[in-house]
Amino acid sequence: MENIRKQAKKTLIIYIAVLIASIVLWVFFNVVEIRGGENNSSNFGRGFCVGEIAFMAVNIARYSAALKSDEKLKRLYISVTDEREKLICEKSDSSSFKAILCIIVLSAMVASFYSDTVFYTLIAVMLTVVFVKAGFRFYYRRKF
Repeated sequence: MENIRKQAKKTLIIYIAVLIASIVLWVFFNVVEIRGGENNSSNFGRGFCVGEIAFMAVNIARYSAALKSDEKLKRLYISVTDEREKLICEKSDSSSFKAILCIIVLSAMVASFYSDTVFYTLIAVMLTVVFVKAGFRFYYRRKF
């Protein structure tokens, strides 16, 4: 049980760090307005930051409650270590990764007819995803 407590504390620290980063970005979007012509992209950034702040606050509350209660910590442990849940996550992650990569490629093809900026952005996203996947594959091949 002590291992899950340590893992929950580490996860809580990560969530707090992401919450702080989200708050900093939200303050940045509200203090320094970045606008190009009539483009109102900063409103989207503000909304995204607020959503991220809410998501992190909920997770911080959940993990804080689990660290205070042995019963909630035990439920968290079961949800994290359940083999069936792990298998479902691995299968869905693998399938969703392939689907997302295909959607990005198709979107880049369509965007190439409309906007060079969007096209190059999608290509950059696709290459980033592929390099991250390759990095993890390299890491896990060495690990196992």
